[in-house]
Amino acid sequence: MGGPMASNLALTAGRRVVVWNRSPDKAEALAAAVAAAAKAAGSGGGGGGGDAPAAGEIVIAGSPAEVVAACDITYAMLSTPAAADAVYHAAAGGALAAVTPGKALVDCSTFDVATSTATAAAVTARGGRFLEAPVSGSKVPAETGTLVFLAAGDRSLYEEVGGDLDAMGKRAFYLGAVGAGTRMKLVVNTTMITVLSALAEAIALTEATDGADAVAALHEVLAQGAMANPMYALKGPKMAAGAKAYAPNFPLEHAQKDLRFTLALAEEATVPMPVAAATNALFVAAKARGLGRDDFCAVVEALRP
Repeated sequence: MGGPMASNLALTAGRRVVVWNRSPDKAEALAAAVAAAAKAAGSGGGGGGGDAPAAGEIVIAGSPAEVVAACDITYAMLSTPAAADAVYHAAAGGALAAVTPGKALVDCSTFDVATSTATAAAVTARGGRFLEAPVSGSKVPAETGTLVFLAAGDRSLYEEVGGDLDAMGKRAFYLGAVGAGTRMKLVVNTTMITVLSALAEAIALTEATDGADAVAALHEVLAQGAMANPMYALKGPKMAAGAKAYAPNFPLEHAQKDLRFTLALAEEATVPMPVAAATNALFVAAKARGLGRDDFCAVVEALRP
């Protein structure tokens, strides 16, 4: 997710982008791809004085702290709260160590509310500005610049980064104080995951009762009624017994993480969520089958004999 977003910042927004990734080879591949795209577009090699990177160029930093030190605005896209802790709070090279008054952090990760609010407090305690901006969308929307940003926190920072968000997404919402963006993201993802799980059940039952060939008819029937939707059209054929096309756009283990966070939020709010709880149990079973790094539509395998 972070790679395509950085690419769009460089190539669409014309930003000079400094990046760091826990896997250096991924950062190197990103820098090479952006350089090639900029050259093909006729924009490579221009701009930027001295050692500063040109627009359309990505420079690799040696640590998260180096990124923050080099940039007025830092974007983060991290997988888990544990990853955030390592990136932000590392004794050597942690991002927070480089936050000084006026520096800004826009965190596009999906975490629990406690992690997001703790990060906001740590940034503002050092005089920085913070915006949570988790995204609705997965790998393909990140690549095509059609993500939806669910922002909350510093309103002036939200206004300031509007052009960047436009380069990476098709829509941005400002939802209020820190925590509101995270809560909206968890609700949206849980809705998507539970609906996908209902399709998985329908496919598994259709296969068991009428055979794999009947699944194609199931998709056609669904496409003609109120249940027609882009996700079913995209994921349904990949879940068919003869396809099993589970290359990850949204890893199953990340979907289960979001369900877990949602259920914790629901418990805190004393809101029963039996459908989400049952879906979480299904995803836990799928992870136990070794499907965690596959796309979340691989959950259908947990329903097959």
